[in-house]
Amino acid sequence: MAIMKRENAPALLALGAVLTIAVWFLSAQGGSSEAVYAQGEVVSTLEGVESPFAAVAERVMPCVVGVSNRANTYSIVSGRTELVEQATGSGVVITTQGHVVTNYHVVEGASDVQVLWQDQYLSAEVVGVDELTDLAVLRVTENVTLPAVQMGSAEEVRVGDWAIVIGNPLGQQFADTVTVGVISALNRELEDSSIVKMIQTDAAINSGNSGGGMFNTKGELIGIPSLKFSTSGEDGVASIEGIAMAIPMDVVGPVVSSLIQYGKVTRPKLGISVMTLRGSEEPTDGRIPAGVYVSAVTKGSPAQKAGIQVDDIIIRVDGERVMRHTDLTNRIASHAAGDSVTLTIVRIPGLGQLTVQDRIPSGETLDVTVVLELPGENT
Repeated sequence: MAIMKRENAPALLALGAVLTIAVWFLSAQGGSSEAVYAQGEVVSTLEGVESPFAAVAERVMPCVVGVSNRANTYSIVSGRTELVEQATGSGVVITTQGHVVTNYHVVEGASDVQVLWQDQYLSAEVVGVDELTDLAVLRVTENVTLPAVQMGSAEEVRVGDWAIVIGNPLGQQFADTVTVGVISALNRELEDSSIVKMIQTDAAINSGNSGGGMFNTKGELIGIPSLKFSTSGEDGVASIEGIAMAIPMDVVGPVVSSLIQYGKVTRPKLGISVMTLRGSEEPTDGRIPAGVYVSAVTKGSPAQKAGIQVDDIIIRVDGERVMRHTDLTNRIASHAAGDSVTLTIVRIPGLGQLTVQDRIPSGETLDVTVVLELPGENT
């Protein structure tokens, strides 16, 4: 529910003064003209200054579609099962063969999927989904050629860059909505989210924007909007505005390619159950190091073959420090079956039986080489 706030008059006047100064400054850089308010005040206005976003919107908007998730639902009125829209979202056309990338949560549980393109609904099929990264690929099955977007590179995205978001917030009524912000942060890691390290932006992202596109000023796709944080600030909870997350292209690209080619994404696994362990930055005598705690090891898994044991604490993967279980998952997911990874572990005698009052004995730090396998291969 949207709540409009009417601010006090002094605040509005102050804002007006700031805007007048900003307009004067920009006008000095380019053309200017004069406008006269009803009160008789003369101010400078912009003339001949073009938006850096209009050309991008015009170029990529045909590549952004709406997605309608319909499910079979029993109707009490008609007494029969009918297809009813249960969710809407957005998507981006990524091939001229009609492949569309969107979020998994947009099409989750769908019995039928349709794509909204230029005010017409087109039938589509789900090619494949990847719940772990919250991505899905659809394919338009009708005889129509859709324009494909140009993919960008995550390596070129910088904090402070413009972020142009296009999608269908709240469905068809607000189709092709453009919002603009900046890249607020990179590699945001969310404890209760997927393995993906997100791009944070303050561009407005609302329900229905999920699966749409986040673009740079070149018109390249740099991310897939996936979620936002929002609270009203009531009941002692801090209010939140302008915090939204997008899946970066270095994650989207490989997942989409695998879904199109195989209909699924297969990742090698270590064969262990883990959890994040809070502790000291580095191993020290008397303190447990922060890292990834091994709570179980699957029999016959690559981890067991390499000698990893329950209660081990993984602190590095191929020399890179890991502090959370998502750090470990991300690094393993970037490898293929047959690859070898070196895990640096800390092994503390009797760790599983220690209590809070016990003094932590010094542990042994050792490197373990694991040859990765796909799930089901000798496990």
